[in-house]
Amino acid sequence: MSAYQGRALRTRPATRKGPPRPWRFFVHALAALAVLALAAHVPWKSLRRACLSVGDVRVEGNHYLDAASIVERSGIRQGEDLLGIDEARARQALLLDSRIAYAEVSRVLPHSVRIRVRERVPALLVAHGSPWEIDPWGVLLEPLERGVVADVPLLVGPHFDNLPAGSQVRSPAVERGLAWTRALADQALQLGGQVSELDVTEDDATGITLLDGTRVMAPAWPPSTRRLSALRVVLADLKQKGTPAEEVDVRFENQVIVRPVGSPQAGTRDG
Repeated sequence: MSAYQGRALRTRPATRKGPPRPWRFFVHALAALAVLALAAHVPWKSLRRACLSVGDVRVEGNHYLDAASIVERSGIRQGEDLLGIDEARARQALLLDSRIAYAEVSRVLPHSVRIRVRERVPALLVAHGSPWEIDPWGVLLEPLERGVVADVPLLVGPHFDNLPAGSQVRSPAVERGLAWTRALADQALQLGGQVSELDVTEDDATGITLLDGTRVMAPAWPPSTRRLSALRVVLADLKQKGTPAEEVDVRFENQVIVRPVGSPQAGTRDG
């Protein structure tokens, strides 16, 4: 005989189940209908707006654009239903701004919206009645404020008067001007900050006007870094000696031709 005498070995009396009572189903149905009736009268939309409304909108990644203007352009308003925000629509509204290259809109529960943007960086000024800007991909940028433009060189030659903001221009003249900005911005040359104008009017040459008034005659497209390095050395030498130059010509290989201010004759330096 087994020594285990626990409850599990004891015989339990069988429970008798009575016949089903139809009135129970009727009571349950009435209870369900009552709950549905109450739910229909609850102001769910107002309740959701009270619990999940937009409290603040955070803007990230902006440098030139004002955060308030970015929020206004997105169409998102404080106090509106957070879950009802159309993120794709807000993003598209932001991308209609010519100065915004990338935008991302996301909800941050329970009461915030985050907007991330990447702005277009001005590369050149161009003629558009008054000076406007283009970015390194040739996209036309409307000024932040009337008369306020970036401290970048003016591209002389192409005109953008009839083009709206956001237009992308990839003409040969614009491509040439942008190629020069990239070449002069090389850290090894340190010439980018010295340029006032880039003149691409002529097909076979590019005129570069420096901030001190010196005009550099260069090939149409940027030459080798070696030739531009020779230009940097000559300009530094002229500055050290206090000899202002009216014109410096780097169109020829292994030569840098300097014309001092007030001198009709040009001096030649080996490049």
